[in-house]
Amino acid sequence: MANTINKYPEVFAKTLDEVLTTSSFAARYSDAAAEFVNAKTVNVPDISFSSDAVNDYDGFKTTNDVTLSYTSYTLDHDKQASFNIDAVQDIDTASVLSTQAASEYQRTVFIPAVDKDFFKVAAAKAKTTATEALTKENIKQQIRKARSQFTEAGLVGGDLYMSSTALACLEDAVERQFSNDTNITDTVGSYDGFTVFEVPQALLGENVDFIVVSGGNKTLRYIVKRAVAYLFAPGTHPNGDCWLSQFRWVYGTIVKKNKQAGIYVNKHNG
Repeated sequence: MANTINKYPEVFAKTLDEVLTTSSFAARYSDAAAEFVNAKTVNVPDISFSSDAVNDYDGFKTTNDVTLSYTSYTLDHDKQASFNIDAVQDIDTASVLSTQAASEYQRTVFIPAVDKDFFKVAAAKAKTTATEALTKENIKQQIRKARSQFTEAGLVGGDLYMSSTALACLEDAVERQFSNDTNITDTVGSYDGFTVFEVPQALLGENVDFIVVSGGNKTLRYIVKRAVAYLFAPGTHPNGDCWLSQFRWVYGTIVKKNKQAGIYVNKHNG
């Protein structure tokens, strides 16, 4: 039996990649500059300056002042999936149907797994893990602690990911008619300089009330790559009279030790 591999049409592969970059919480921290060395190892670039001080004789230094360095990381996850599409007349129809199947798989299975891992890493790497039992009386104070931590680290604003229960506490604590607090919606809004997201508890983590991230992808770096996309015609594989598509993704979340001050977590005791 022949083992002919058809290259997956690029236009459909790009459609799948767009799902990865628009449908997850983690995608806000994607790092497109990461360079893959092999299947799961990436080089992540960093730019540093030898001095940013202003002096009396030449102002800011402008020569030999920038250093570009790369740090290698091994991503934690490698996931594969395949789909059988009933035999159709042409490869274009097979590609469309296969892309629909893979896209739905990414939305309903792969991306939730990515987000769950993303929040797990964020919670584990946070500089501070508070253990307060949240109420409408103390929720503002706890969020203020996160803001203070970020201020001391030279960070401003960020993203506030909350469980439904924690968000309810914050909503109850906000006197919209009589205060300057920004209005909060059930899905996404803003409060105290933070963009607010309501996250399913199953993704946010057991007993996690909220996770605050400041500094964007300078604090957390999420990397995902569709490493493989193949399409096999009927008769070229052992799975019967169907088109067979195969996909592989590698992904992971990176937090440097000197960036942990950009993450604050509240996790109540069970």
